[in-house]
Amino acid sequence: MLSSAAVSAKAEPREHVLPERNDDAEARQGTWTRAGGWLQSPVIRGTGYRVSALMSVHDGRTVQLQARGVAADATGACIPGRDAGPWTSLEETFTGDELRVAVVDLQASFECAQMRMANVDDAAVGDLQWELLEPEYPDAGVASRSLSASTQPQAAISPALEMLGVITREQWEARATQCSTPENDWYRMAIHHTAGPQTANGTVVERLQGTQAYAMDSGGFCDLPYQMMVGFDGSLYEGRALELMSGATGGGNNPGNLAVCFIGCYHTPDSDCVGGQGHEPTDEMMQRGQLLVQTLAIIEDIPTTEDDIRGHRDWPGNSTACPGELLHPRLGELRESLVWFSGSETDRSWDGEDVELDIGTSTELWIELENTGGLPWLPGETFLAPTAPRDGESPLYDAAWPSPTRAATVDAEVAPGQVGRFVLNVSIDEEGPITQTFGLVHEEVTWFADPPWGGGPADDAVALTVRGVVGQADSGDGGLDTSDSGADDGTGAASADGANGDDDDDDSDGTGGTSGNPALPPATSETQDGCGCRSGSGPAPWSLALLVLLAVRRRTRASA
Repeated sequence: MLSSAAVSAKAEPREHVLPERNDDAEARQGTWTRAGGWLQSPVIRGTGYRVSALMSVHDGRTVQLQARGVAADATGACIPGRDAGPWTSLEETFTGDELRVAVVDLQASFECAQMRMANVDDAAVGDLQWELLEPEYPDAGVASRSLSASTQPQAAISPALEMLGVITREQWEARATQCSTPENDWYRMAIHHTAGPQTANGTVVERLQGTQAYAMDSGGFCDLPYQMMVGFDGSLYEGRALELMSGATGGGNNPGNLAVCFIGCYHTPDSDCVGGQGHEPTDEMMQRGQLLVQTLAIIEDIPTTEDDIRGHRDWPGNSTACPGELLHPRLGELRESLVWFSGSETDRSWDGEDVELDIGTSTELWIELENTGGLPWLPGETFLAPTAPRDGESPLYDAAWPSPTRAATVDAEVAPGQVGRFVLNVSIDEEGPITQTFGLVHEEVTWFADPPWGGGPADDAVALTVRGVVGQADSGDGGLDTSDSGADDGTGAASADGANGDDDDDDSDGTGGTSGNPALPPATSETQDGCGCRSGSGPAPWSLALLVLLAVRRRTRASA
């Protein structure tokens, strides 16, 4: 196994994790030859002693693969059979439901290589990517496989990435990293694609696992070279830990250059893609990729300009089409601001005039807002809440509210781009008018009005004025003269006060909520500027962790 010092000192000049050559079933039919029970490849160019293969296998068999080195002639041409070494079997080092990785070290270094496959296995093999290379990290695969049998704790990801639903290395069962060069100042970003298929066996996870296995077992990398991975379906994955330097961009551009990689090949179909599997970027991939890029830019204080967030091909010293001719023109979408939580009003059940309401009664109103942020609104977590002050009980409180400080929540998940309805019951116990402003809050995360995770509306964007009036039912009883102010005081006002008194008693006991969430206490000086925490005592611990993270990053950058 390489020493830590050796691993740290090595550069990573490779531009792609996966081999560019793919001898799939169609290619083998046209260019490979049969001899003595074997199907034999043409001789390919390379330099090194390790032959590595990544293949898709359509049943559970172990495929018989062999390779040999071949010397080049004086012109550098690869000549079949010229000073060839012996055939040596490749060892399978990764076995998924579909993907396999196999490698062999030749007896010496060669300029060319040749592979053969048992005839009986040909029909079961689809893609067959392979290459001859000089491994930069020859023992990375062996070391990672020796550790995979035991549970290897991974470094925790930040609360911000947890909030996005980033799938951690531990969750997708990544191998233990063999990288050691640290990184603690991300100030730019590179966008990549893997230039291969989007899935294996129908899943993004197996494709990710196979890509990591090939990166390490081929010896080209000490781990996945990318910090973050994005699936075609919008799924997000932790790649190489953010505490470790990137190995993806080359040309001397890895220091401080956070690598975000889209899993798949985003060239025109049948053009420059393994097996011709080119794909258009999906809406889910672009939306979630944009949210990831914007979140990383916030927590790492990376400017979102064309100079600071570029495609792999745009960084100097790189000769590549990455991240693909279809994804590259859309990089501007990734640079556009997208906050976690924001909304825009689309409709409401009142027209902006005062709402008249009989004293001691309640009425049902509603307001609809479009989710213009990057994360969904969730029932019991996303609320319309009274403001001025925040977390304070409203004089319009109704027993139908989830709690005295939360007026309404959505009744179903509202995805980005969709419209959600907040049904708002209000009560009044006195002659008005009473004006109440409302804002949106995602519990224990942020108020929508607060940057960096919120993008509006402002706390006073939704305002409601309710005018309490003496209704017909309260104007008298049993034929009493309605002009008698004493009768009004003794019946209408008293009954309203009595009803309100009962409600106040219920509120003080915390039983006014109907959603099962604990009722919040009245606002205090500590809660008025909070982030909508259920306890009403200020930001949740993970929210504080985000604020500390942002402050430290900015202090570090300012002092640099």
